Amino acid sequence: MAAIAQQCCTSFSLRRKAATDNVLQIIKAHPSWPVYADVFQHPPPRLASRRPIWSDMTSVDTATQWREHWSSASVLNHTIAIDPTIRQPGFHLPRHTRSLMNRFRTGQGSCRANLHKWGLAQLPSCDCGQRQTMNHIVDTCPLTQFEGGLNLLHEADDDAVMWLESTATAALAQ
Repeated sequence: MAAIAQQCCTSFSLRRKAATDNVLQIIKAHPSWPVYADVFQHPPPRLASRRPIWSDMTSVDTATQWREHWSSASVLNHTIAIDPTIRQPGFHLPRHTRSLMNRFRTGQGSCRANLHKWGLAQLPSCDCGQRQTMNHIVDTCPLTQFEGGLNLLHEADDDAVMWLESTATAALAQ
């Protein structure tokens, strides 16, 4: 769990840094704007604890840093998405279907094992008798298994979308 929190914080800080860099580039291109003097000709800060956005003017290649953080992540199924800086397959899908696909990718959906862990189900077992995890639903369950497993599901082709909208939705609704 700590690895996920560290990964999220790193992702958020990289996004924040990229957005700040964009804003600073826009301001730099417009020296006639009143904010230009505030950012590039500012007085020294009165309080050392204050860190205005211009305190770190070094540009950062966020895509490279994001790839490095992603490749060293210890998150479940992190090897599915090879380059996290590009849109993953299925990005074009309706929100509900895309959200369901991402739950299978991360293993954090409302399967019985998770519901049991959260105190919302009495048993963590699937109808087939095994422990029902998100990976079990896709890879090993004889009742719901997607042919090709999680790697093929990640590709978000027509078969994967049909499976998500019918079989997976029915399995998670029970």
